[in-house]
Amino acid sequence: MFRDRKEKSTKSNNSLELESIQMDAKEYQGIISSLLASKLDPLEVKSEWTAFRGLSYQYSPRVDIAVGPFSVTPGGNQTREYNRILQTPSASSFLRSVYDCHIENIGDQWINEIAIPELDYLIQKNQNARCFIAFEIENSSSKKHIMGSMINAASLGRVGVGVAFNDSVLRTFVRILNYLGFLKRVEKNTYDSTNFLIITKEQLQ
Repeated sequence: MFRDRKEKSTKSNNSLELESIQMDAKEYQGIISSLLASKLDPLEVKSEWTAFRGLSYQYSPRVDIAVGPFSVTPGGNQTREYNRILQTPSASSFLRSVYDCHIENIGDQWINEIAIPELDYLIQKNQNARCFIAFEIENSSSKKHIMGSMINAASLGRVGVGVAFNDSVLRTFVRILNYLGFLKRVEKNTYDSTNFLIITKEQLQ
């Protein structure tokens, strides 16, 4: 399901071979939802998942793809269940692959402001998550919109994942992480993006 960014694309007769067909972000989202459901079975995968319902006074983010179980009971959480899932071979292998892609995508930017914690620390960061993994797929949104997607994914998921649909979005993801890291270093108000990982659409297939 994961590919090195440097690996050359090859033609395929498989209809799920994303590099051989043209599609927009929504079409891609549908295909990836199915692939994730297969990869992470028996975990539930939902597209366009609304994080909060019935709260008219509060903003309720809608995540592009969310992997359950979902923590939606008032006053409760799924912390123990998420900890258990993290020990399963399928989830552990999947997140390790995402983490490795993230490190590759950050490249030499770690010498600037981006801190890359160990995976074991990263997956324990957001204890009171709303879902197990939150994916936000970004194509051509504004930088402000992309920053909002990053915050939603990292806040709602035990692990948040930003999927860059193109190189421009990948650069934006990295630049925003650098910005947040800078704010933290100079002791200004910022957002902790420790549990947010970046992958490309080619890597997530």
